[in-house]
Amino acid sequence: MKKEIIIVTISLGNDGAERILTELARQWVHDGHHITVIQTSPNRYGNEYALEEGIEQIQIHTTSSNKVIRFIQEIKELIKILKTRPNATCLSFLSASSFILAISSWFVKNRIVFSERNNPRKVPIGWHQQALRNFAFRFADALVFQTEDARSYFPESVQKRGVIIPNPINGKLPPPIEGEREKTIVTACRLHPQKNLPMMINAFSMLADEFPEYKLVIYGQGVLEDELRAQIKALNLENRILLPGFASNILEKVAPCSMYVSSSDFEGISNSMLEALGMGLPAVVTDCPVGGARMVINSGENGILVPVGDTKAMYEAMRSILKDPALAAKLSQEAIKVRDKFPLCKIAKRWLDVL
Repeated sequence: MKKEIIIVTISLGNDGAERILTELARQWVHDGHHITVIQTSPNRYGNEYALEEGIEQIQIHTTSSNKVIRFIQEIKELIKILKTRPNATCLSFLSASSFILAISSWFVKNRIVFSERNNPRKVPIGWHQQALRNFAFRFADALVFQTEDARSYFPESVQKRGVIIPNPINGKLPPPIEGEREKTIVTACRLHPQKNLPMMINAFSMLADEFPEYKLVIYGQGVLEDELRAQIKALNLENRILLPGFASNILEKVAPCSMYVSSSDFEGISNSMLEALGMGLPAVVTDCPVGGARMVINSGENGILVPVGDTKAMYEAMRSILKDPALAAKLSQEAIKVRDKFPLCKIAKRWLDVL
């Protein structure tokens, strides 16, 4: 049976949640479902992910500079749209859009599904934002979590309506490259405190002299860019550690690299980690809450997990891969198998069972 699905989001900014939304929407419309994406604050976060042709797009434009009035306007416009589509299931990934949708649900008959995309103990930031998120979850017909650790944070009333669905592997993932890889260590993420990029930079600096042919490239944009550039300058590594910004062709950039590294203090399931593994990059990743990394990586087999905040352990893991081509080859060969475990078509089908 074909479904009508309405995705409600703040924008299609360059974060992981929006990326997964666009991937799922692309698969669903390909499978013949009717997909509508409603943005309540389009272009708020700069660069945005593109939607597949055939996906209906609606943008809500508010006129007031007052936050409360703007919030009320967004709810009114959303209710007006949903009343014309009572059979559609509404889906939200972000806490702000979930709250708007929760209030709107009082006035419409649509099925409502929310998803927790990060560590619920840390995100959203601030007790009041978390309280609004928890309030919104009370009105969901179903909830989707990435890991059991994330679901266990919430009360039983929420847990019993929740299911676990991991992130999918990008459906357009290029095949692993053959031959010698570029001498580049890579990551792709927001330049945000959550990612603990100073730790990664320090770990790289510890092996920079031993491996002078390697560079570290950090793709992404965010609030810490100036601080990170200052750290890189202080280490005298401006020519070895690069911050090229957001890359719309990120898969092409990452595919030929020698190693992927993630130093996050907490994550859901990292999209960039899954993609790097699927392209055969040996990976060093922090074993951080809420358990997404350990759900995917069997340390020493298809990647290496290191403790959160442990710069020395990250350095040693990175060094072990660079020093041992046989280990790098083994990790690469095993990492590719995530393609079979988390394909987009299967993950999208699991979502449809909930929607």
